[in-house]
Amino acid sequence: MAHFDPSWCARINAHKAPVPAAPPPEPAPFRKVEVPTQHFCDICGVEMYDHNCKIVCPNCGYKRDCTDP
Repeated sequence: MAHFDPSWCARINAHKAPVPAAPPPEPAPFRKVEVPTQHFCDICGVEMYDHNCKIVCPNCGYKRDCTDP
């Protein structure tokens, strides 16, 4: 096997214009997440109230965490 000269590729492609780099992708628009001001119970439908990062139903006692969707 003969010795391979890596410079021949550079000499062959020297006349070609360099390929322009693709522009960076545009950032995704910021989506504002609205936090509901009123919460309604999943069980009985009564308006719930916030208490120390817990959302509590005054009617049936159902509780959920404030980080739940």
